[in-house]
Amino acid sequence: MLRAVFLTALLLVPGAMLRAVFLTTLLLVPGATPAQRVHTLDPGREAAFAGAGLVLGGTALLLPTDTAGLWARYSGIDRSALPAFDRTAAFRWSRPAQRASDILFVSALVVSAVGPALAHADQGPGVPIALVGESLLLSAGLTGLVKGLARRPRPLVFNPEVPMRERRGRDAFHSFWSGHTANTAALTVSAAMLVDRARVDPAVRTATWAGAVAVPVLMGWLRVRAGKHFPTDVLAGCLAGAVVGWAVPYFHRPENLP
Repeated sequence: MLRAVFLTALLLVPGAMLRAVFLTTLLLVPGATPAQRVHTLDPGREAAFAGAGLVLGGTALLLPTDTAGLWARYSGIDRSALPAFDRTAAFRWSRPAQRASDILFVSALVVSAVGPALAHADQGPGVPIALVGESLLLSAGLTGLVKGLARRPRPLVFNPEVPMRERRGRDAFHSFWSGHTANTAALTVSAAMLVDRARVDPAVRTATWAGAVAVPVLMGWLRVRAGKHFPTDVLAGCLAGAVVGWAVPYFHRPENLP
């Protein structure tokens, strides 16, 4: 019953950071297995991973953003003067693409949690769910900090077709790197790493890795199409998220521990 409550909250709460906290908390629900043969948990190590994500995310919230100053700096730049590789994003803006990216993220979150849990059903779902949650928490925290430091304008800032309230909002200067793409890559890659070590058919492993690549790519395309990110934003986010998604399960393998 308590596990069902957390799963419901996971789908309803806004923001990647809160979803990651709820996902990781599932490990503490009675019935989770404390250790597994292919991946192991340790209180100190889990506190380090989860704590790093929370500290990074908390630090990001404390960073000031001079929205008025940033708007004055970038509003006079013509989008045709932007670098060629990124320029096309400033000519795009789509609310349907933005909504689709939000739906895709929630779908990736659910599948990335449920898939490894099912793959390791014979050993218990607690460890896979915890590792996916830690991957998301760390990715979200790191992304928030980088966004707050970089303060890069989104493509929509240069697009006169976008409503002014969106072009001048605080979020309009959090373009680098793409959080949707980074967090999706962290989820899907961590899930693929976990399924790869499970007792499943090789075709399932292949399909999981194909999805781990295809879903972040699709997410990146949607975010560019929505006018939310430049191509360089989604490329950097995809790489950063993939590294996090690989590292968290990797360093929970018994053979990779000191």
